[in-house]
Amino acid sequence: MHELPLLVFTLFLQGSVGVTLWLALAPQSQTAHLRMFPIAVTAFGLACIGLIASTLHMGYPLNALNALRHVGSSWLSREIVFASLYLACLGLASLLLLAKKTGWKGLLVVAAFLGAIDVFCMAQIYMHTSVVTWQHFNTLILFFGTVGIVGPVVIAFACMDNVEPRQTTTLRIAAAIAMLVVLIRLIVQPLWMAEIAAADASIVTLPHHPVALLQQMQGFHVLSQSLSVVGMLVFVVGLLKHKRLAIMAGSIGLVVGEIMLRYVFFSIG
Repeated sequence: MHELPLLVFTLFLQGSVGVTLWLALAPQSQTAHLRMFPIAVTAFGLACIGLIASTLHMGYPLNALNALRHVGSSWLSREIVFASLYLACLGLASLLLLAKKTGWKGLLVVAAFLGAIDVFCMAQIYMHTSVVTWQHFNTLILFFGTVGIVGPVVIAFACMDNVEPRQTTTLRIAAAIAMLVVLIRLIVQPLWMAEIAAADASIVTLPHHPVALLQQMQGFHVLSQSLSVVGMLVFVVGLLKHKRLAIMAGSIGLVVGEIMLRYVFFSIG
């Protein structure tokens, strides 16, 4: 798929923001740096891979510098700025965690805030294109949904081996967020498809036959949604029952579902 770099970029960066949000909201303790440093590095690594993939899509990475000239009018320029600031704050916070210095918590909060803004800008890039299948607020739900899925998945893996009372509460919150994300998407899907169908009769934007394109991928689309639902149910049960195998199986289902949904998103655009 020619949009593979964008698929990797959007998924990895949004997933990184999801992990950072969890770190920023987690309660601080005396041993926090021992548990949080590997998670922060994971978030930083995901963001780096995503940004590298985005440069592959541009063809000429140095052209990204030209995009910075239009921050006041271009969502792409804003996305580049906030992504850069997010990566810088997250990287510095990771270094402070490694050095066991103070100040990392505040930097993680700032990074999480910048990351959330970056995901919003990322969604606006696609919502303001001429592609009718991307113009719906479903795009915003899809992108922030990845934030809400990957964050709980990474945190669940980090807490599986040593579940303390405080971590039990964290796992329950992770289960609730994963469930909420999947349910919201299921509610939004028919609204999105109805709007596409209504626009299909007299469409003046691209692609010219969005409903036909979506129908061609209907089986794949239904499979991706089903996998997300099943993965969410298994993930939630695993978290609530502290079942390692169920957590792992549910996480795989959720992540694969995210990849498939993003593939559909770019394929019908």
